Amino acid sequence: MIVTAPASSANLGPGFDCLALALDLPFRLAGGDEGPDSFHRAEETHPAAVAFRAAGGDPATALWWHSPIPPGRGLGFSGAARVAGAYLAGRRDGLGHEDARRGSLVVATDLEGHADNAAASVHGGFVVAAADRVLRLEVPGDLRVLVWSPRRSTSTDASRRGLPPRVDLEDAAFSVGRAALWVAALATGDLSVLRDACEDRLHQDVRLAQRPDSAGVRSQLLDRPQVLAAWLSGSGPSVAALVRADGAELVAAGLPEGDEVRVLPVDASGVGPADA
Repeated sequence: MIVTAPASSANLGPGFDCLALALDLPFRLAGGDEGPDSFHRAEETHPAAVAFRAAGGDPATALWWHSPIPPGRGLGFSGAARVAGAYLAGRRDGLGHEDARRGSLVVATDLEGHADNAAASVHGGFVVAAADRVLRLEVPGDLRVLVWSPRRSTSTDASRRGLPPRVDLEDAAFSVGRAALWVAALATGDLSVLRDACEDRLHQDVRLAQRPDSAGVRSQLLDRPQVLAAWLSGSGPSVAALVRADGAELVAAGLPEGDEVRVLPVDASGVGPADA
């Protein structure tokens, strides 16, 4: 069996460790003595292999992976890999899809230390992950996520260490309100508030100050009328934007040359067999 789990863009500005979108950029994983063509052998320390063992998978099983998700760019590579590893272990142990999916969320969240990326990779769509619970909302089908990724990566751990240990009450209230706007916008269909919803004072401004290239691209995106929202994806350095499908390629064409730009649908399925 080959399983697949989508990439994700987390935080979405103010939703620190609790909001995420699943992206149609897959991490694929297979188990067996020989891997499919173009797949790479997963070493013992690979996040998919660690999750496979943590979910009860046989340590002697050879694992093989393939993915266009760029590591270290804030697109949930490790989260997708861990979800895929834990899910594959469950399926090989005889679990059905739903049970294996529930187990993959538990294992991946424990390994990640937070549930946002893992929840998006498990469930697809837009997710809110808090207090050991995940709620999912559909994203309108005419929207795309434009992702700009520079060549130089960012360490999530190093980025977190750069955040202030305390925040002002005013800043906390600002970000809580904007995170709530994200949920309300998708729940009601009023997407006009998303530009305000993607603003943040808890982490995004600090991280953007560390990456002037990312800050410049985000500002450029927000200058375009086709862009509904733009945010630092995860801990960065990628910047993501929600755009109407009919204007996405035009916006993408105006971004700096030499870096990687993708226009992606929101993944609606989450983890599962690759042939499903």
